[in-house]
Amino acid sequence: MQIRPLTPDDAAYRTLRLEALQKCPTAYVTDFQEDAPLRLEEFQARLEPSESSLTFGAFDGDQLVGLATLLRPARLRLNFRTTIVGMYVAESHRRSGLASRLVAACLDRARGLPGVEEVCLCVTVGNDAARRTYLACGFQPEYIEPRYFKYEGRFFDLEWLRFPLV
Repeated sequence: MQIRPLTPDDAAYRTLRLEALQKCPTAYVTDFQEDAPLRLEEFQARLEPSESSLTFGAFDGDQLVGLATLLRPARLRLNFRTTIVGMYVAESHRRSGLASRLVAACLDRARGLPGVEEVCLCVTVGNDAARRTYLACGFQPEYIEPRYFKYEGRFFDLEWLRFPLV
C-alpha cells in the first residue's frame, strides 16, 4: 500500500469520492447529489496542491482505495489550525490500518506547515469505528455540535476532535 498526495492527473479521485458520498451518506456534510453532476475538471481542480489544501490517496497497486484531505484556512486568525476532511477507505480495505496511515500523512503535512499548532476533524456521532480510529491516532474529544446537518429528515450531531501539535 502506498500513500501519496493526489494530483489533478488522479482521475480515480472522482469515482472514489462519489462512492464515499453514496455508500456513507451520514459521514459527510456534502450530499451525493451535490457532487455527482460536477465535471471531471472540477474534481481535478480540487486536487491542485496548495498551502491551503492537499488531498492524500491510499493505493493498492494502481487502485485508489482511500482518501483524506488536509485544509488550512486562509484567514490569519484561523490558520494556526488545519482540518482533516473527506476521509474514506473503500469497504474492501477497511480494518487494514489505511485510515490511520491517511491520518498520519495529514498530520505529517500539518507539522511541516509554519505556524500550525493543531489539527482538527469531526466525526458523525454514532460512527464509532471512525471515532475509535481517530482516538487511537491521538485525537482528543473537544465538543459535540448538535443538529449539524440534516439527511433524509433526520438531524445528525458532529463531534469535533483535536490533535495538538505543540
